[in-house]
Amino acid sequence: MEHWTESVKVEEQNLQEYLCQKQHTVVLQGAVQTLKHTLVPVPTTNGGDGYVHFGDMLTLRSACTRGLLQVDAAETTVSAGSTEAIGYGLSTGSVITSCPRTNLTVCRVDDNDRFGRDDRLHFDQLIRLGTHEGLHERPHYLFASGNSKDEEPQLCVCPRAASGSHWRLRPIRTQSDSRSPEEEDDRVKLGDSICLESVATGFELQSNTVVVMTSYGNECLRQQNMQCAPKKSVKSDDGFHGRYKVFAAKGHIPGGQADRGRSFEWAFVDDRWSDQVIVAAKEKNGLEITNGGSVYKVDPVAMLKDPLYRAEAQLAHLDANGAGENRYAVLTRIYPILRHRDMHMIRRLRRMCAAADEQGTGVIRSHIFHGLLSWALTSVPNRWAPGSAWGCPQVCIRLTREEANQLQTLFGCDETGQLTEEGRDLINYHRFLRLMGASMSNFRLEAVKDAWKKLEDSAIAAMVDITHLQRLFRAEAFPKAQDGSMSLDEAREEFLRQWELDHPEGRITWDAFKQYYEDVSLAVEDDELFVELVRKSWKL
Repeated sequence: MEHWTESVKVEEQNLQEYLCQKQHTVVLQGAVQTLKHTLVPVPTTNGGDGYVHFGDMLTLRSACTRGLLQVDAAETTVSAGSTEAIGYGLSTGSVITSCPRTNLTVCRVDDNDRFGRDDRLHFDQLIRLGTHEGLHERPHYLFASGNSKDEEPQLCVCPRAASGSHWRLRPIRTQSDSRSPEEEDDRVKLGDSICLESVATGFELQSNTVVVMTSYGNECLRQQNMQCAPKKSVKSDDGFHGRYKVFAAKGHIPGGQADRGRSFEWAFVDDRWSDQVIVAAKEKNGLEITNGGSVYKVDPVAMLKDPLYRAEAQLAHLDANGAGENRYAVLTRIYPILRHRDMHMIRRLRRMCAAADEQGTGVIRSHIFHGLLSWALTSVPNRWAPGSAWGCPQVCIRLTREEANQLQTLFGCDETGQLTEEGRDLINYHRFLRLMGASMSNFRLEAVKDAWKKLEDSAIAAMVDITHLQRLFRAEAFPKAQDGSMSLDEAREEFLRQWELDHPEGRITWDAFKQYYEDVSLAVEDDELFVELVRKSWKL
């Protein structure tokens, strides 16, 4: 029988996929109402001769994600030369209909360039790509900001027609290219594989498949320095994977197994391309999804045209495959409560579970675990002696019978901690806490190491004890001291109460220090906030 640690990574991936898709659906439901003017269908325009003309309103398709370039509603500050301007983010999306988010107008930068009066777009010709009038009152253009060609620029749409809005198209020759080698036509056709290079920065417009959250739900971008692992995107058999944020880079940047082409490869397409995709979708049999006792088929056309329908269908698909609400609903309720109530709440729960775990196996009786969830406490003594006062209850998490059954399915085990259907009265609390989040990222761990080094430097022979924590810890960094709910003395006492003093000299080891911040890390989801907390606490 496999040990629980051998399966927890798979469970983590399934849980993260469900949480990610559920959050996406909730955000998208709001966006469909508040941002509906950006989602109404609008037609593309084209001369009909197969070429891209200036003044055409078209969509731009990513070969990597098979989605359309689209504008986000969230504002961002962008450097536009010597000044700053308000811009809007970008992504690529799985819904293929033309709307104000996806409709772009091809504009000529210089009417007196070397291409004469020809109104068709040529390779190497400078262009701007403007947003649809239904999106912004003022014209906005695809913009790459950056102070030097060595600095990775920020991509957005911006109401500036400066050099950052100038783009040059490069051809990408493929085996399916319809032009013969003898043809010297350098005009851009609809469907041509192209690369868009920023004239100001030298970087290329790119898109791959790493997930984050924006105004319309799940989006994707390349994580800077890979400081945290990307959330898994929801996959489907038709090759569309949600929505993916664009970025600027040089050369192909892999984004995961969802990639279907090079990250820098794009093509101008119009409504005829969308119509062909929809016709092909109509010929497919609907995907059968079982949700509870009902079985129904997903409409493949609605999956392409309606983002909310697609999101809800993907949630139902996860549930039908045992990785949805029927499995994880209890965790989506409990985990946020433990995280957001108090930065030490998770640590208190771990210590209470450990106190009840007399054998130290990571396993306690189910009814004890349910009781500890019901009475998560504000204060915990330094030692877990019999009869100690545990303080007053702060959070009351009472489980329904269905939630208790879900917990037992996920964490039921035998006396050694191995998962088993027979372990109906035991819970592996180590697994429960481990599933809240992976180990600290290197980005966070480096900040913790810096704090530990400061403690070691202040100690004789690098032997850190509780007095060093008392002397160097800055209670002003404590969140409850900042919001006024605790005095500085109370915050300092709260911090010192988190340490077990088993060593007669009050020695604090690196492992104990690291474990403390691993617990805090589970409660602070934002990397930058966590690092700021650590650095302020030790005046780094």
